[in-house]
Amino acid sequence: MPSLKSLLGALFGASNRLSDLEKRILVYVRAQLAERLLPLWDKQIHAINKVQRLPEGVEVNFYRMRGGRPTFDAELAFPNKAEELQLAKLEMKLANVRQKLVARVWCVKGFLFSIEYEGSINYFEEAAGLDTPSELHIDCELTADLAAPH
Repeated sequence: MPSLKSLLGALFGASNRLSDLEKRILVYVRAQLAERLLPLWDKQIHAINKVQRLPEGVEVNFYRMRGGRPTFDAELAFPNKAEELQLAKLEMKLANVRQKLVARVWCVKGFLFSIEYEGSINYFEEAAGLDTPSELHIDCELTADLAAPH
């Protein structure tokens, strides 16, 4: 039986698991990063234990929680600690679908924080979970340098 906390989380868009589309986006961004940043990226992803999705799938936020509060472990932070940093822009297209989905990946003070979407994620979320991912085409462009000190 689900706990009250998990039921409320489900009702209000919070969970501790990344969706297939979110995972795929983060893998594409990771592939663009400098090799020396990969250990920090992987540790930050692994430490995410709360995922909050806004209504209509317009944005998803990532948290590393401890004791009910977000944590900001300095050992995990990227050198670029800009207040808000758009790290990457991704464009996704599906075969036989005219619309595209644009995703922007953001960091806040050296931590991966969110993905913002322009367009409907419904078709794309479903396609990301398919066994034949070739239907989904993703272009990823880094728009900032996580290694640049700020």
